[in-house]
Amino acid sequence: MTNTTTLLHLSLIKNIGPGSVLKIIHALHKNFYEISENPQLAKPTFDLSQFYQFTTREFQTKFDLTPRISQLLVTGLADRETLEEELLLIKKYNIDLLSFLDDGYPEMLKQIHHPPLIIYCKGAPLGENKRLGIVGSRKADSYAKQSINAIVPELVSHDWEIVSGGALGVDSMAHRATLNAGGKTIVVFGSGLMQPYPSENKELFRSVVRNGGTLVSAFSLNTTPHKGNFPARNRIIAGLSQGCIIVQAAQRSGALITAQFSLDQGRQVFALPGKIDNELSAGCHKIIQQGAKLVTNVEDILEEFGETAQEALAPVTEASQPTPARPECFVKQNVSRDTSIHPLIKLLEEPCSLDEIASKTKQSLEELQNELFQLQLEGKIKQNFAGLWETCPGEACP
Repeated sequence: MTNTTTLLHLSLIKNIGPGSVLKIIHALHKNFYEISENPQLAKPTFDLSQFYQFTTREFQTKFDLTPRISQLLVTGLADRETLEEELLLIKKYNIDLLSFLDDGYPEMLKQIHHPPLIIYCKGAPLGENKRLGIVGSRKADSYAKQSINAIVPELVSHDWEIVSGGALGVDSMAHRATLNAGGKTIVVFGSGLMQPYPSENKELFRSVVRNGGTLVSAFSLNTTPHKGNFPARNRIIAGLSQGCIIVQAAQRSGALITAQFSLDQGRQVFALPGKIDNELSAGCHKIIQQGAKLVTNVEDILEEFGETAQEALAPVTEASQPTPARPECFVKQNVSRDTSIHPLIKLLEEPCSLDEIASKTKQSLEELQNELFQLQLEGKIKQNFAGLWETCPGEACP
């Protein structure tokens, strides 16, 4: 059994998150380098299939795991049927599987803390190409479409691939604009590849594959979409991209979470301004105030990467022209706040991994992911640079 197959099996174990498995892998790496005669030249080589012989006690002592996590690993690895079913589907539907130990795993994604153990890909190989994420509101209007259609062709002409989340609104606009310009686009799902979401975009997803793009997911093939999956999807969009462009986002928006992940990972963040009386402008204006680069034309994006536009972004129409205003217009938002303290907020006064939270609360990962995502949207908690969940000090999270 290959290491990739073993990591796939580990990723399929219910209530085991990537944090526990990465802890094991890091321990194996450390041990390898300590015993290697020439660690600077050596490449770690170890056989993960040894895990199938481990007892609960061995997982505890070798890798400092909790009894609960250790037992889940032993029980999960004993279930070969789940693995075999997934492997059959992968073969049947011609899915490419990459583990973060594989050479073909995107290097930029590997650099983030807690990268996904496994990514499923349908379509062209990902490679190590230039990529920019474009995200924004599902309620995006004609201003967003006009701006995206003006920016994307120039980016494609400079060999940039466009990454987004396949949702309605800005995501779909970005994917379609890329296809219309003859470029490559990558769709990152918040569900399994066999459960595409939203269903309205199934033909779009097929078109992405037909035209040299790639569908990507970190979730098992039949994972259904739910809101708790979207932080992981947003981290992958940010992790695959050198930068992220925010086009229309409300004050509390998943797009802003993607922007925060990009900032945490040292990537560029850009935002298009909008009219101050449009609720979909509030999020963009907020992150501009916090340091994102304001975009008025495609040159504003390309110059950050040492490139020059062949032609400037087409001017916006008078109807969609942003109205100048003082910065304070964008920060005084009427956001209702719940004065009660959620139990998870008390728990996250000290940063915790998803697996640690599950161990302490005895909740399933799916339940936890839904609650964490809602608290994240409310600006009460965030994932830090190391991928740990924590409360936001003082003011609400960006």
